Amino acid sequence: MNKYTIIPSNLLYKSAPFIDNRISIFLDQKSQEINEYERSITLNLAQIYDDERQSTEVFRPTFKMTYLYANVYKGSTDYLPFQYYLYYDNPLQSVTDKLWKGFPQYYEFDFYRPPVDDQHIDYVSKSAYTYNWTFYLSYAYNNNYEKKLAYYTDKGNNIYWKSGDGIPFTVKNATSYGSDVIRFECIASHGLTVGEYVELSITYRNSNIFQVYSIGNDKFGSDIYVFNVLNIGYTGGTFNDGVTGTFKRVINPNNMETKSKYYVREHKILTDLDDLVITRSGFEKNVFSEENKFEYSSITPNKISRVSKKTSSNAYNITSVNDLSISNLKDNQKRPITELFLTTIFKGYSGYFNQPYNGVGIKQGWDFNITKSANTWWDLNNIESNTNIPVYQYTKTSGATKTFYYNSNLKSGDVIDGDFCEFNDYDQVERVISSYVQKIKYNQKVFQTTNDYGTNTPGYYYKPHSSMVIRVFSDYVETGDLVNVDQVPSWSFYSVADRGFRWRDLYTYGFIDNLGRGVDYPYLNSAQYPFSEIIFRLIPEGSYRQITGIDAPIKPYIDYNE
Repeated sequence: MNKYTIIPSNLLYKSAPFIDNRISIFLDQKSQEINEYERSITLNLAQIYDDERQSTEVFRPTFKMTYLYANVYKGSTDYLPFQYYLYYDNPLQSVTDKLWKGFPQYYEFDFYRPPVDDQHIDYVSKSAYTYNWTFYLSYAYNNNYEKKLAYYTDKGNNIYWKSGDGIPFTVKNATSYGSDVIRFECIASHGLTVGEYVELSITYRNSNIFQVYSIGNDKFGSDIYVFNVLNIGYTGGTFNDGVTGTFKRVINPNNMETKSKYYVREHKILTDLDDLVITRSGFEKNVFSEENKFEYSSITPNKISRVSKKTSSNAYNITSVNDLSISNLKDNQKRPITELFLTTIFKGYSGYFNQPYNGVGIKQGWDFNITKSANTWWDLNNIESNTNIPVYQYTKTSGATKTFYYNSNLKSGDVIDGDFCEFNDYDQVERVISSYVQKIKYNQKVFQTTNDYGTNTPGYYYKPHSSMVIRVFSDYVETGDLVNVDQVPSWSFYSVADRGFRWRDLYTYGFIDNLGRGVDYPYLNSAQYPFSEIIFRLIPEGSYRQITGIDAPIKPYIDYNE
């Protein structure tokens, strides 16, 4: 189209003179023909698909969760909607004693709460999966180096420390294969290998760095929790039996950049309550049988016959409603996110549980806080074991007036604690030392399971955070100097000693290395669809003992009762 308009000079305005006009014409080319190869180039659809897959940071994760629990605590209550619907333990004796004892039925524990006509809850069908438990997606986003931790023992020699101090130990002098050693018995997995070094919180003659001579105490499985330093004739009371302290792993004592960091990993919630969908996994059941029985009207308190059920064995699928974008998210080491977590929190809306103290019902701790019997870490009066999840309440009367407590819902942006971890900047590896656990207890004023209303009653433990790996870091540490700084990723560590950067590359989606490490899951419609199978356990007190390998053979991997 011509961008010029020619107006004769005598028409510019009234009485304008006639003047010859001249327009300069430029011969610059403004268009270009399409080259033949650009019109007939062959597209590699597989390459285009892979390029799109590698660049996409949108996910729709799905979890398959197998739920395992043991309903082991029987009790009694004078609140009739609960009393009339117990799974009775010894109904013939209850008729005689006029004290009805039994177990809450399965629907007080299950992920799906069915419509039960017990006149206690105004049941809403769409809330069926939120009465007992709530589900969220989260990621580890921060390190807390100041978290107060404690390890309580039956002998009373308790250990108190901050997460950044390292891993606690107790000293014991011993002999190993004919050599005198100083044995360090740790409360959790030490993560050491023979030949590495430890920096102790205690000092001997101005030195606190010692080489690991051996691991274990000659008992099977103890190598995870025990390490030894060769006793070359240390004198004084520094290494007397019973001395406690903390240590940090050091790979090379001549380069203290190789010293590990210790912290409690904090999780940030990514979703709200309604952002996940929970469904039963078809007709699938786990391997453990369900317990059912018929309650005869002649031996029930309300003289009504019914079928009661103690436990269930269901499996569930949990998936997100909306696509989840992680493009702007960094993990607790300021690296691209490689793990998403399904965070499962007990709600207990019916009110059997969550006896509150200072407005908190759920207690929290770590694997090393679990012993055969409940230690004082879990006492209601210990504020250090409180979660930051408040409780709400409501009151009802039926035979007796009771106040019921339930835990509040989380929302996107909330922060809760996670695992006790170790990270080494030099080898760029994060390790879980002790898993984060939460504990729920019966409200003894609603359902009495003990002979008193103590503040440290037995309960159930569970691990809230279930990991889904969405990316994998390489098993090889890359290095680079300042000249090639433009090729170094943002999460790399600069080693002053080596005068260079250190990092691990991220494997691409679909790549599996010779160690079987990597991820390969479906990609469709510009979204990744990762899948993870989880076994979720609700573990009663005493059936899951924290056996560290110090005084027992090995920590069991199955539930047991004694």
